[in-house]
Amino acid sequence: MGAQISTVVERRKTLSIEEKALRDLEESSGTGFPGGDYHPSDRKNWMSVLDPGKIQVNKIVWPGTHDSATNKIGIPLITRPFAQCQSLSIYQQVVRGTRVVDIRVQEDRRVCHGILTTYSVDVVIDDIKKFLSET
Repeated sequence: MGAQISTVVERRKTLSIEEKALRDLEESSGTGFPGGDYHPSDRKNWMSVLDPGKIQVNKIVWPGTHDSATNKIGIPLITRPFAQCQSLSIYQQVVRGTRVVDIRVQEDRRVCHGILTTYSVDVVIDDIKKFLSET
């Protein structure tokens, strides 16, 4: 158990160093894509200001998340640090502006990341329905 905890601590240190390196790189390079300086005050409804007559779908930078429904996957402090790619629910992600979600589902309708599973895909669908009903 001690070795597992040590591995988790080392992994978190490594992630912290990588996150700092990415922040430093972002600060030094500025925005690298068209519209990268656009920061809407209402991220939940950021798409409402897009004029479909003036912008093509393929010209929009679509914010997305990888392994989007892994916020409750695995066992905390044991497998979760290695399988959890997102800490927010799907609903929380889309409210914050995410519009592309990466959901991996097994045949039993459970969301997965590799061999680890979490809640039913119905939770994801309910989160999306809730968001759509509000916007």
